Amino acid sequence: MQPSQRVSFDRGFQTLFEDGVHLLLSSESEKDNDTANSLARGSIACTMMLPEVGANICIESLNLESSVFKEIDKLAPLAKFDFFLRTNFRGKKLPTGVLPLQKAQELKRLRDAFVHPKKQPVLWTDVGDNTEHGVSERTQFLDMSKNPSMWCSSDAESAMRGTHEFLGYIFRDLCKYTKIRTTLLLFSDDPDLSAKSGGAYYYQWQFRHALTRWKVDTSYFRMSSL
Repeated sequence: MQPSQRVSFDRGFQTLFEDGVHLLLSSESEKDNDTANSLARGSIACTMMLPEVGANICIESLNLESSVFKEIDKLAPLAKFDFFLRTNFRGKKLPTGVLPLQKAQELKRLRDAFVHPKKQPVLWTDVGDNTEHGVSERTQFLDMSKNPSMWCSSDAESAMRGTHEFLGYIFRDLCKYTKIRTTLLLFSDDPDLSAKSGGAYYYQWQFRHALTRWKVDTSYFRMSSL
């Protein structure tokens, strides 16, 4: 007799969300500065992909015809969210000029700088004792270094705050989704995104406390304590 089998779909949101938090926690506890900054960059890389994953899930949920899906799938993440809003809700679209969107646009530019690296200016200042201190320009809304090589744990916190502020704005404020509905959508591994099964995801106190300490608002989805 053949063993029973089933197919699930790993859409990536849960993994990237959790990895971003765990890598930042590891960065904070790491004593070697260079290693700590490497872990922070890893956290930022995971966190910055969340809007794209969320946009892809939203488009998948529309159950578009294959030919239409292929065209929409070519759009940038923010354009996908705009298409999702216009298609799913009467009279709704992605507003321009609002702070959560401006932060998401900054994150997109930083992501592009990270995956398509080009030379970045660094200003070095002699601080005495044969030591120099280097700085790069910082972004307007997230106050993150524009130079990915200089990202550290504080930049990772900023990226996480900005990312979840934007996603909360999309799902809670624009879509008016409940926590449960958003959780079922973003964390689903079901072939059918309209499935109603599922519930809260459980995390250790240290994980949840870190998000509170970093002032990261994940209240748009349901998360419980172990």
